[in-house]
Amino acid sequence: MSTYPSGATIALEPDAPRDQWHAVRATGIGGSDIAAICGLNPYTSPLEIWLKKAGQPVPRRDDPVLSEAAEMGHELEPVAARRFTKMTGLPALDNPGTLRRPDIPWALVNLDRATEENGERGALELKTRSSYALNDWIDEPPTDVHVQVQWQLAVTGWPFAWTACLIGGQRTIVHRIERDDQMIDDLLAIGEEFWSWVENRQQPPIDGSAATGHLLDRLHANPVQDVVVADALEVEQWLKLRAHAEEQIASADIALQDAENHLKAIAGDATEVHIRGELAYSWRPRRGQIAWKAAALDADPDIDPEQYRGQPTRTLRIHLENL
Repeated sequence: MSTYPSGATIALEPDAPRDQWHAVRATGIGGSDIAAICGLNPYTSPLEIWLKKAGQPVPRRDDPVLSEAAEMGHELEPVAARRFTKMTGLPALDNPGTLRRPDIPWALVNLDRATEENGERGALELKTRSSYALNDWIDEPPTDVHVQVQWQLAVTGWPFAWTACLIGGQRTIVHRIERDDQMIDDLLAIGEEFWSWVENRQQPPIDGSAATGHLLDRLHANPVQDVVVADALEVEQWLKLRAHAEEQIASADIALQDAENHLKAIAGDATEVHIRGELAYSWRPRRGQIAWKAAALDADPDIDPEQYRGQPTRTLRIHLENL
């Protein structure tokens, strides 16, 4: 086991076989793991991470769209690295392999790249996202990426990191992130508790994330028994909570519709409503549907316009949200 310039040890070389990479990854918590453990990954739950670290089988997620997105992210990683260097003038150094923090053996990281700035080493995290994610990256990286990067700095000991995200294959957004020792301490505390669950084979609490729900669907997709006798108090507790949540959802839906109805009534035949010199909200026709109707009528003048009249096609959009 060799030593990396940061003081972190190289647990596995970057060109090691895939099975060895999986084996080493099971011995600790990596950057993507800690984001999921914190509940920040919409596709991977803390329970799934625990099952994998505990060596238990986890059914694969059968989602070709996500699989292709992951594959394309890997294919486009060198492009994002080149864009980073062109935009910043900083090098994108090769991945040094899987790193382990010597004093906390379960703290691992597998960097995309490293970089150097004024003689100091830093981490470089590369991402590819669709154009829909543009607003998530304009001012700073999303929270899950920020957590992932701080974990990289926790393991390496480095003072800074960069992120470079290729948006929609056309725009690259870069951010410099300073080391946050308070966040690192918090993440290490979270990781320590989680790793104790792994070592003690203690399953983490079930949470309310969609990722956990999807995981349970996969784990129990093929039932093998008809009845299970459960603890009455526990079942009744969750049934009551579910009923209460449904009541809250129904009440919120009614309140939302009530508010929107009043806003539509105020707008009337106008498309915008202004207050105190600002645009509060708009209620505009859906231009795409209007254009489609017009095109249909132009193509065949004999079409009865009444059959295209339909329901009102206006979209309510709130602009003034910070009241």
